[in-house]
Amino acid sequence: MTNSTFSAPHRILHWLIAFTMLFLTLTIFLRLEWMNKYLMSDILLDQLAKIDVSITKDQSIKIAKVIRGQMWQWHINAGYLLIVLYACRLGLNLKERGFKFTTITSSTASAKEKFQWWLYTIFYICVGGSLLTGMFVINDIGDHELMEDIHKLSLYYLLSFIVIHFVGVIAAELTDNKNIVSEMISGKN
Repeated sequence: MTNSTFSAPHRILHWLIAFTMLFLTLTIFLRLEWMNKYLMSDILLDQLAKIDVSITKDQSIKIAKVIRGQMWQWHINAGYLLIVLYACRLGLNLKERGFKFTTITSSTASAKEKFQWWLYTIFYICVGGSLLTGMFVINDIGDHELMEDIHKLSLYYLLSFIVIHFVGVIAAELTDNKNIVSEMISGKN
């Protein structure tokens, strides 16, 4: 008989959150690069000039915003999904483990366990902040520019966390916590 390390709800939420965050990151990169309003504006101006149609730069930017608007709506919808998944994850953590501070306060906890505890705590706070500022931006609450700037910083902690997470998983697989990937997929070690 195998031991279940991660419950089915935990694993399902983990993967749904992971794929939702990756999708959100994709929409951010599309907006910053390939679907950048200025780049799209230049393409529109160039292509319209080839067929003797003339519009202003401001008009081409407005058209570019409309073109990428549907993609950005997917970003917003994925943000709503992440709010639900985040709330479910917090609820599940409370149900399965409670909000315990024993790891961080325990004299028997290793430096690695304390680091992981802090890393995940900071991650959850950052995700909560991103979701909150995203809601403030789309509902125009508070200082719009400030909320948008804070929300944009999400990309940096998210990419940092992804790198740290993958490094940690690889290190675990190579050292003391073999089969952690299999456990997160099947729930069995």
